[in-house]
Amino acid sequence: MKRHYVRRGGRKAQRGAVSVMVALSLIVLLGFAALSIDLGYIAFSQRRLQAGTDAAAMAGAMDLWKSASSTAFADARAYAAGQGNNTMPPGVTVTSTTVQGLTLSASSVPLPASQAASTYNGIQVTQQASVPLFFARIFGVNTKTISATSKAGAGFGAAPYNVMIILDTTRSMATTTDSNCKNSSGVALTRLACAQAGALQLLTGLTLAGDNVGLMVFPPISPSSSSYSFSCSSTEPGVVSTGQNGYSAVGVSGSNATYQISPLGGGYLSSGTLSTSSGIVQALGGATSKCSGISAPGGLGTFYAQAIASANAALTSFSQNQNPAGKNAIVLLSDGIATASTTQLGNVLGKTGGSSYVYGTECQAAINTATTAKNSGTTIYTVAYLGGEGASAPSCADGADALTACGTMQSIATSQSNFYSDTCTNASSTQSLNQIFSSIAYSLTKARLIPPSAT
Repeated sequence: MKRHYVRRGGRKAQRGAVSVMVALSLIVLLGFAALSIDLGYIAFSQRRLQAGTDAAAMAGAMDLWKSASSTAFADARAYAAGQGNNTMPPGVTVTSTTVQGLTLSASSVPLPASQAASTYNGIQVTQQASVPLFFARIFGVNTKTISATSKAGAGFGAAPYNVMIILDTTRSMATTTDSNCKNSSGVALTRLACAQAGALQLLTGLTLAGDNVGLMVFPPISPSSSSYSFSCSSTEPGVVSTGQNGYSAVGVSGSNATYQISPLGGGYLSSGTLSTSSGIVQALGGATSKCSGISAPGGLGTFYAQAIASANAALTSFSQNQNPAGKNAIVLLSDGIATASTTQLGNVLGKTGGSSYVYGTECQAAINTATTAKNSGTTIYTVAYLGGEGASAPSCADGADALTACGTMQSIATSQSNFYSDTCTNASSTQSLNQIFSSIAYSLTKARLIPPSAT
C-alpha cells in the first residue's frame, strides 16, 4: 500500500504569494483612490479659476467703451480669481494674471474699437494657478498647474439693440412741474422737460455703433407724411383731432396720423457726445440753441395701447432687414393713467358696438397689446412717471377699469426688473428719471462673454 505525502512547504509558498498579490492590489487601489481625490480637487479648482477669470473679463469689458484702458484693466484684475469674493480653494495659489485689450471684428463685437475711449472693444484675461496635491506626493508630484482664459466684448456683444422710446406728451406733461426734477439753477422743470432729459440720458448711455433708437409719442400726430422725422428747421405737426376720429384715425386708410417722431436709426452720438444734427436729439431738446424739442399740446386725452402696437410693428419691420437681427426693446414713459373719452378715442375705439371698443378698459387694452409685443420677442421697459403725485396716484382709467396706474405699468413691463418709477412702491426701484434711464441703458449695453475663438 502506497502512501501519498503532501509537501507542507508548497502550501506555505502559495499562501505567501497570495499575500503579496493582495498587498500589491491594495497599493494599486489606494493609488487609484488617491489619484481620484487629487483629480477631483484639480477639477474643482479649475472651475473656480474659470469663474474668476470670466468675472474679470466681464468687469473689464464694462469699462472699455467709456473709460481708459488702464481703468478697464485695473477693474479686470480687481475681479479676477483670488481677489475679493472670488477666492480660490484652500491651498490653491493664483500665480499669474494677464489682461489684454482686443481689437475685434464687427462679426464678433459690433462696437468699433477706434471709437471706444479705451481703443479696445474686447478684453481677454488669462490666469494660472498652482493646485496642491495630496496623495500624488507619494510619487513625487507635489503640485499641478492649471490655467483659464476668458474673452468678453464691450457693449452688447454679438447683436445690436433696436430701441423705441415712447413718451407721454399729453397736456399735463407740459403744464405740471416736478419738484424732484430741477435745472442747474434749482428751478423745477416741467414733467415733459424732465422726460426729455431722461431720454437723452438713455442715448448717451447707449453705444455709438450698432444700437438703433427711435422716438414715438402719444397722442398721435398728424404730419404730412407717415414717415415723419422731427427737425428743428420745420414746423412741428399738431395732434390728430377728434374730427379725424381721434385715436382711431391711426391706421385708417388715407390717414397720415402716426405716433412716430423719429424713425429707428443711429447717428445720435458723435465722438461720444450727443449729435445736435440728429433728429431724435433735437426732438428731445438736446439741441437747445435751435429749439426745445417736442411739445405737449394735448387735447386728445390719454390712450397708449396703440402706441405700443405701433412701436412693436416698427421694431419688427426694422429688425427683419438686419443680419443678424437686432434685439428689440420698447421704453415706455407714462404716468400710467388712460382717460380718453369716447369722443377722443373716436369711431370703433370709443363707440359702443365697435369691434375694437376699448372705452373703460383702456389700461387692460395696453396690457393686452404689450403681451402681444412681448410674445414676439420684444423686451418692454416701463417708467411710471408720476412726478411726485404719490404712490397711491389715480386709478388707471375711467369707466369700468379698476386697475391702478402703477399696477398697469408693472403688468406692461416684461419683468419686475424692467419696471421703474419715480414714485410707485411696487417698482423694482424708485429713482430720479436720469438714474432710471441710466439703469435702462446699462441693462441694454452690459458686456457679454464671447467665444474664445472670436477674432
